[in-house]
Formats: sequence, structure tokens, C-alpha cells
Amino acid sequence: MNIKQLTAAIGVALFASTAVAEPSTPSINWEPQQYSFVEVNLEGNGSYKQLVTRVDQVAINIQWSAWSGDGGDSYKVYFDDMLVNEGTLTAGTKTGTVAFPYDKAGRHTLYVELCEGGITCARSTGKPIVIADTDGGHLVPLPMDVDPNNRDIGTKAGLVTGAYFVEWGIYGRDYDVTNIPAQNLSHILYGFIPICGENASLTGAPKRALETACADSADYEVVIHDPWAAVQKALPGVDATDPIRGTYSQLMALKQRYPDLKILPSVGGWTLSDPFSGFTNKANRDIFVASMEEFLRTWKFYDGVDIDWEFPGGDGPNPDIGDPINDGPAYVALMQELRAMLDKLEAETGRTYELTSAIGAGYDKIEDVDYQAASQYMDYIFAMTYDFYGAWSNVTGHQTALYCGEHMSTGQCNGTGVDENGEPRKGPAYTTDNAVQLLLAQNVPSKKIVVGTAMYGRGWEGVYPQNTTIDGNPMTAPGNGKLTGSTAQGVWEDGVIDYKGIKTHMIGAAGTGVNGFEVGYDDQAQAAYVWNRSTGKLITYDSRESVLAKGNYVNQYNLGGLFAWEIDADNGDILNAMHDGLGGVVTPPINKKPVLSVSSAVTVNAGESVSVSASATDADNDPLTFSWTASPELIVSGSVTSTLAITAPNVTQDSQFTATVSVTDGKATVSQNVVVNVIAPTTGGNTAPTVDAIADITVEEGASAAVTVVASDAQNDTLTYTWNVPAGLTLVGSGANINLTAGAVAADTNLTVSVSVSDGQVATTQSFIVTVTNTDTTPPTGDTWDASKVYVGGDTVVYNGVTYKAKWWTQGNRPDLGGVWEAITQPTDDTEALIWQSSATYNSGDQVSYGGNKYQAKWWTQGNEPGVAEVWKLL
Repeated sequence: MNIKQLTAAIGVALFASTAVAEPSTPSINWEPQQYSFVEVNLEGNGSYKQLVTRVDQVAINIQWSAWSGDGGDSYKVYFDDMLVNEGTLTAGTKTGTVAFPYDKAGRHTLYVELCEGGITCARSTGKPIVIADTDGGHLVPLPMDVDPNNRDIGTKAGLVTGAYFVEWGIYGRDYDVTNIPAQNLSHILYGFIPICGENASLTGAPKRALETACADSADYEVVIHDPWAAVQKALPGVDATDPIRGTYSQLMALKQRYPDLKILPSVGGWTLSDPFSGFTNKANRDIFVASMEEFLRTWKFYDGVDIDWEFPGGDGPNPDIGDPINDGPAYVALMQELRAMLDKLEAETGRTYELTSAIGAGYDKIEDVDYQAASQYMDYIFAMTYDFYGAWSNVTGHQTALYCGEHMSTGQCNGTGVDENGEPRKGPAYTTDNAVQLLLAQNVPSKKIVVGTAMYGRGWEGVYPQNTTIDGNPMTAPGNGKLTGSTAQGVWEDGVIDYKGIKTHMIGAAGTGVNGFEVGYDDQAQAAYVWNRSTGKLITYDSRESVLAKGNYVNQYNLGGLFAWEIDADNGDILNAMHDGLGGVVTPPINKKPVLSVSSAVTVNAGESVSVSASATDADNDPLTFSWTASPELIVSGSVTSTLAITAPNVTQDSQFTATVSVTDGKATVSQNVVVNVIAPTTGGNTAPTVDAIADITVEEGASAAVTVVASDAQNDTLTYTWNVPAGLTLVGSGANINLTAGAVAADTNLTVSVSVSDGQVATTQSFIVTVTNTDTTPPTGDTWDASKVYVGGDTVVYNGVTYKAKWWTQGNRPDLGGVWEAITQPTDDTEALIWQSSATYNSGDQVSYGGNKYQAKWWTQGNEPGVAEVWKLL
């Protein structure tokens, strides 16, 4: 072999040796591989901007070493089996750092491969790497720890089932996100996101915390109020070493379990609404909207914005702020500007963002904002139909009633007539129905209105039976301060108690009352209460029965659903009832008690006679029967009619007796007492005036009737006449000769009028009934119904020969299907059946006309379409 051949052979051997050499196996540095697109200083105590930083890319940094072998000349980085970075090295490199930017969140196993010649690679042992983002993509679905009393119901298609979750609930209540029955919720409203600036309504530690959080933010920017609770504290269900912790991390993981769940940050609330007063200035709104956009870019698990401005126009916690003239337009402008911002985010991200608002439900709150104008930019209006009454005042009442209570007069309910001080009433009573009807009257789309339910009660001390003006009705007695109790009983602040505390300590497992409490329900108001007559404790709250009624109401008026304040106070009863009510899992409608009206007292001279008349109405239109009982000293006649004639006994001193009138609809009975004041003859021989009975009269609505009182006085004293005229009638004139003008009525209505005739020392009272008749017998006509046309409440149309009237705004809803439409004409031929309406109730044997056919009901039904539901038999 010559020298050239030898040299070549050696070269080949060396080349072959190099080609088959194995690279060294690398090891990754022990330090945790954790990154986040939102960097949180987990141990910091500074401002929001000091604690939270958002980046568009994370800087991956991996240190590796190879302790043996010959090193390598290139590397590769894998997340699981996905190659994410690679590069070259100086031949023989045994240690180094790999750094590269990355823009996707996730949780992976990290591998580094060291390669030789680009052919053979040695892989490191896998190591966890977390790249966190606030959409929660790096998290596993949150494990849940929900009270098993919450049934697994799911959500209702097209309907809201929402609830507030509060940031501070993780403390004393020990209620975190794992405890939320989110399987049954469409929306979680996170309370609350504060706005920096003047917050005079906030005091103490919460105010100091907000001042810290806002230290590096401009006025009208938003921040997190309690970073420890929201993003720093380790909470169940999320790895305690993750770069983002707290309730926000739990909510991110909750979205992995329930991706369709909407989570909205609620901005403001009762004690954080002061800065909204600056929103009449567009520059301030611009700062807020831009800050809100950055907040949503930072916290990607949120699905929009909820505005809790309490309240546009004033009457919130701060009496010094509120502009009744300019706040309303500012609210509408804010909704328009937020919607534009959310639309821009939707175009960038491909997501859907909702815009909602919680609003005050009183007439005085609703009248300050054009909610129809605002609603065009909004998804939902959460009407806070609770807190109508509370122990901030000693006036008791139903705090979350659907309708007016049994103790309310017609005028008090609908806002007509004068109040107890003789002042004209300014608006209707606070009820859920009054709030919804006011919004519908503004032409707010019904599907955007969501009704509020209370997962708590409000209560008073000192409500005693002897102080009631209607026997047995605690809403007619005053309170004497706020309800007190312990946190173990669910009382976290005086005057307020969690529903689960009411259930355990007052209602009891049997539902009949424990610890001296009786369970009450106002059928007219559809409102629940518990009352301890001995201790004077009274609590008004939402029960299963009242929530079922609200669900029925939502379906009746085609509203958007139900929401609740607040989820940590419920044991599952209220949320279950929300679903059952919306789903129609309800027995036939509960009978409504009659509403009874009668004078509370009459005066008569000893040995003389007086009559007292009662009137009553019934919402179910049931026939009514009257009956009277009286003290045995009184001689009475007419005890089974609406008018009782009373002859007073001969007494030697002024005395009081009692007559009790009862009215029944065959299912429920309502009673009221009338005090009979019997005046004894005076020493000077003075006797009370004699007043002839006044005949009942009938008058058409809008017409007037003359009334003359015939009275005399044995001593010829000058007589004065004091009239008591209820709402619905207008008194013209004075003295013995007056005129009564009737207002409009929807149906024939009986009203009780009384007159007291006094001689300056004693008085005699007479009552009589005025029947106001409805004259609207000629039904209006309208154009033929057009599916493409928009109609508002009161509009009339003709469909298949029948005239219908719209109850509220509608488009495309066929009139003969009921709901928003009610038929105001019926077939003139007596042999024809009534037009079927979805809102009407029918009993077995009732016949209806529908779709050109005639049907007969087999049993009770409401809302079941003839020809589809089995309850109807085709005739």
C-alpha cells in the first residue's frame, strides 16, 4: 500500500468514526419553567399597575448542561412533541442558554435535544413548563365542590340564569369559585371592579385598599380592588405555584370546565359608584372606556362589561352627587361608547362580548334614563328588583315582591291619589311588576329585561302583633331597628341575612317554621316572610314559591330570564327555583286572595243606627261572598251582604265595639275590623248629628254623579262635612252637596266613599258604594297584521278576522299565539269558541278556536298550543 492509499484509508476511518459519534445527553436547569402573558407580583403590596403587567410575548429562557460526552453542534426545543425552537452551536458545546420569544399559552412537558452533525440527537428528561394566559388555556378544568342541594339542571336556552359572585366572599364566608354551582348558570357577575377617583361613599379599610390600588392610575381608570383575593392568594383547584392565583385563576379554570359560561366584571356597585357622576364629561368617559379595553385585553376570561351605576340621576349612597338632567344622556352615551369598544375587540379576537347593566327598579330611578335608547347597545338590563324595603327605615314591607302587598291601597300601588300626608303620590310602589311595566312602556325589548331574585332577606327588630293595623299582617306594623344576629346564623351585617341562614334557623327542614318563627306568604304580592311574634323579628325574602312566580312572570312577558344577588348566600333552593320557574315546572297558578276595602271606623250616637259598607275585588275574577260578625252589644242586620246595618247600644259613656267583615272567593278569606265608636249622651244634652243612609250609585268612567247628604242635629249645631274619597274618584265641591267624577277603569269597579258629619263635638259617619262602569265596549280596529312591522303597546291589528291589541313592543309575533298580543274581539256567533290565547288559563271543558279548528280542553291548561299539546281535543 503506498502512502496515498494509506492516507486515504485513515481519512475514511476517521470520517466513519465522526459520523457515528453520539451527542451528549443534556440536562435542564432545576429552576421552574413558568411564564405568563400577565405577570403578577405574587408577594407585592403596591398599586395595581405595579403588581400587574401585560405582555404580548413571553421570553422563554432555558439553561442546559451536558456533563459527559463530546457535547453537540446544534439543539432543538420541544413542547411535548412539538418543535418550538432550534439552532446551531459551536462543535463540542456542552452547556448553554436557549432564549426565544413565544406567543401561545399552555401547559407542556419541555425537552431539550443536543444534536451532532444534524443527524443524531440526545433528548433530555422532560420538565414541566407553564406558559400562562388569562384565557385559562394553561389550566385543567376546575374541580368543583358544590353544595349537593344544587340539582344538576344545566342552563335554559335563550334565557339568563345569572348570579353575582363577590370578591370578598373567600374570607368570612369561605366561599370560593369551586363552590359556585356553575353548571346551572349562564352568567356570573363578578362584584366589583372599582373606578379610580373620588370615592367618598367608601370608608375604612376598603377605601385605603382602593387608594393603594389606584396609586399609579389616572382618575376614571379601572383597577382590581383586592389583588390578594383576585390574583395572589392560593385557592383550591389551581396549582399554588402557578404564576396567577386567586379567584381570577379559579375563574379561568372554571371557563375550561364550562366554556359557554359568561363571566362579566361588574363595574361600580353601591359603594363604588361615585366616579360615575363624572361621566357627564366625555373626556372622563373616554379614559374609562380605554381603561376598560385594556382591562379586557389583560383579563381574557371576562366576556364583556356590566355597569352597576347606582344611580344615574342620584339617590345612591352619596347624597351629594347625581344630575337628574344630564346623567341619563351620559348613561346612554356610555353604553354607545362601550359597545363601539367591544365591537372593535370582537373584530380583533373573533369572540363575542356582552354589554349589560344592573339598574335601580324604582319608578324614580327608571324615569331618569331613556333605557330604550340605551338598550340598542346592550345585551341585557339586570333590573335589581329587590331592596324595595329594608331596616334603613322602620317602615316594613316586602323587599322583593312581584306585585303590591295585601296591605297596600290601589292608589299606593299604582301611584295615584294622595299619600298619608295629603301630598300627591309621585309614582307607583316599588314592585317587580311595576318596574318591568315601566321599562316595557319605554319600549325596551322584553328579551333584554332580566328580573332580579334575592338570595338573602332583609329584616327588622320590634315588629309586634299589637302594633299591626291589619290583624296578623306584620307589614302593617313598624319596625324598631335592624335585624341582629350572628354570622353563624347568616347575619353578616345588621338588617341582612343569607337565605341559607333563614332556611336553617327560621324556616326549618319541614318548611313550617322553627325557633318561634312562622312562615308567611302574601299571595297577592307573591312575597315570602318569616315572623317571630314574641321577639318581634321580621324578615322579608325570596322563597321557592316567590321565585317560581317570578319565573312564570318572565315567561308570561317574554323577558330575558332571572339573576340573583348573591350566590354565596344560597344553599341551592333559590337557584333550583329559578330554573323550575323558567322551565314551567309549576302547578296551576296560585289563587290570589280578594282585596278588601272598608272604613276602619264609624261613629254613632248611643241608641241610634249607622251602616258600614265594604267592597272587594278579586284578581282571578272569582265570585265573592261577604259575611259580618260583631260585638254582642251591637244589634246588626245584613250580616251576609256587603253592607251591615248597626244599631248602637244605650251607653252612659263613650265606648268602642268591633264589627268584622270577611270576604271569600271560595278558596281564601280576607277579614278586616271596623271600630264602632258609640257616643254616650253628654251632660249638656248634645247628641251626634243624624245622617240618613246614602244610596249606592253607579257612574260611567269619565262621568260625574251628584251626591247629597241629608243630616240634622237635635241641638241645631252647625254641621261640617269631611269626605273620604278613594283613588279612582275625584271630589268636586264640599259640604253636603258634592259631585264625584269617575276615572278610567279596566273593568267595572266598586269604590267605597264615606262622609263624616260633625257638630263640632261628635261626628256620625255614613258610607256608600260607587260602582264605576267600564264603557270601553266598542273594540278598536286596526290594520291587518304585518309580520315585518314593529308594533308597540296599545297598537291594534286584525288577524284572521279577529282584532288584537299589543301589550308591549313586538315584531314578527303572530297575534293568535297570544303572549304579547291579546284578542279584544271574539266571534259574534254564540256557537263559536273563544280565540285561544297563550296567556289565558282554561279548565276542563273550555272550548277555543285556533288555526281554523275548534278544540276542547281535557284538563287545566295555560300556554299549551291547540293541535300540538295533548291537553286539547279536536272537535
